[in-house]
Amino acid sequence: MTDKLQSIANREEQLVNTDNRAEFSLGKFTPIELAWDKLIINATIKVGKTTTEKCLLNNLQGVMKPAHFTAILGPSGSGKTTLLNFLSGRLISDNLKISGELSLNGKRINDIDKFNDQMAYVMQDDILLATFSPREAFYFSANMRLTISAEEKAQRVEALIRELGITKCADTRVGNTQIRGVSGGERKRASIGVELLTNPSLIFLDEPTTGLDSSTALQVIDLLKKLAKNGRTIVSTIHQPSSEIFNNFDRLMLLVRGNIIYQGDAEQAIDYFATMGYQCPNFSNPSDYFMKLMNEEGLLVEKIQAGESEDFDDAQIKAEFEQRLEGFIENYKNSNMIKELDTHETALIKENDVGFHIGFVQQFLLIYQRSFLNEIRNPMDVKLKIFQSIVNAIMLMLVYSDLGKYNEGLQNRFGALFFICTGNAFGGIQGALHTFSMERPLFLRERINKTYSVHSFFWARSLAEFPFQIIYPSLCVIIVYYVIGLSDENVGKFFMLILIQFLTYQYAVSYGLLLSTIIPKIEVATALVPALVIPFMILGGFFVNQDNIPYIFYPFTYLSMFKYGFEAAVINEFDNISYECMPGQPCQPVEMLSISLTKWECCYILIGLAIGIRIFAYLALHLISSPEKPKLQPPESMQINNKPK
Repeated sequence: MTDKLQSIANREEQLVNTDNRAEFSLGKFTPIELAWDKLIINATIKVGKTTTEKCLLNNLQGVMKPAHFTAILGPSGSGKTTLLNFLSGRLISDNLKISGELSLNGKRINDIDKFNDQMAYVMQDDILLATFSPREAFYFSANMRLTISAEEKAQRVEALIRELGITKCADTRVGNTQIRGVSGGERKRASIGVELLTNPSLIFLDEPTTGLDSSTALQVIDLLKKLAKNGRTIVSTIHQPSSEIFNNFDRLMLLVRGNIIYQGDAEQAIDYFATMGYQCPNFSNPSDYFMKLMNEEGLLVEKIQAGESEDFDDAQIKAEFEQRLEGFIENYKNSNMIKELDTHETALIKENDVGFHIGFVQQFLLIYQRSFLNEIRNPMDVKLKIFQSIVNAIMLMLVYSDLGKYNEGLQNRFGALFFICTGNAFGGIQGALHTFSMERPLFLRERINKTYSVHSFFWARSLAEFPFQIIYPSLCVIIVYYVIGLSDENVGKFFMLILIQFLTYQYAVSYGLLLSTIIPKIEVATALVPALVIPFMILGGFFVNQDNIPYIFYPFTYLSMFKYGFEAAVINEFDNISYECMPGQPCQPVEMLSISLTKWECCYILIGLAIGIRIFAYLALHLISSPEKPKLQPPESMQINNKPK
């Protein structure tokens, strides 16, 4: 009870502080009124050989006004997110057809992307780097996206921290499920803050209260309300808000099956539906009542409460709901709300500047610094990779404690060298899969915001891990080389084996980057690793002699990291020494494995393949981060659906 009272007191104190503060100190901005008309979005769905079209949004007209907080409410599948993504220029799909008109401040436009410097989009998930604090996240974004002086950037960041009410946690790590960090509400406010740094006039939010408790959710809504009062246009989808949150909305849009059934002042929505005979019960949450009106399940609940459910089957419930929905749509079209959607030309909105805000070198250095700090601040990840190398080394020392001589010793040396190559290869692949998959959502968010280019991110991220990628493959060799009795002819062979394993590891990292780029889900990519790696391992020259590999599989040997790493290691081990396979009978281990290359040729090939596959990974990353967006067609190019579907 004491904790609850303390929570209420803290919130009241925060609200008092919020009310006493002046406007956000982010500089001047041009208010934006975003309007659309005759908007139709259809999705082409293929099932087998059959192709059908599904209407996602049906002939919509609407407006988002400055100095207003507009909430879009509707059941799942109603088109809320589709509308939000379209208005924000984030609708990405090659199976969508879009027609309609779009205007900013009364001036018709064809491409919303040309004006996205004036807009911000806060995703439902809070995608921030777990090892960084909100202040560090703000400074990174400011350095990337703002062209003002360093002093002005600092002033804006510090002012934003104060305005967001996150001063106490500004230097605390954001955290995640593995790293303890800020609270959910603080994380959400930090996510909003990252987008506010550019001083946007129009802010879109996708269900900003999802996953937050009622008190924290209300704090976030209070912040959005304050942003609207300062003249910004705030648009948010939201799922079943509480009554207190609902009272913060200036405007409300109710969306059902791609059709608008209400769009106007939030406080007038109850009276509007009451005139149609749908009276929201006293002391009820208006949003819950509206959700019941927009669901078949809500109609069924009404029948049960009225004792009429036994007289209705599913078909009758469906038919009555369709009739109700058609009535809602028709009543809305004939209401005065449509007349209020007219817009007038006001201040012109400046189009985006061409290109990025800073050059490649600055982008590269900022990303490199962030990635390097992220690596050293995540000691568990580093410790696990070092632990893996040590475990591999211990296993090698236990199994190959006495390599022996003659044929048995030869087999043992082949096995030890191949084991070292295999351990490093799998370690490199798994490490790359894990690292990039964790940062993929952050990269996509920052990329769509045009924070930096793909090549600056990719190459800076790759080089940031380079020092650690020297340690991981070298560690196993350093521990086991002299312990298990590999060639001690000269120290050069020891360092040469380290170089070979480093190059093998680099090839494996490149392969892992390619997989993590083209396979978005880490669970799927990890599950596919054995199927995509073991064939190359079998063709590596240890299990099957190169001369005995079937012709159909032979081309794949040229891509095997195991082949070149293993062959280079074997040549390095037996180069310039005479080895006896039997007492008094010298043999040539290199020739026994049908190795035709020199160790340096193997190294050059490893370098070439590592670079080549990494370039393919870069091209794949560029492709997935630059998808083609559907173009807005004229209104007359698509047909209106007469009935909601």
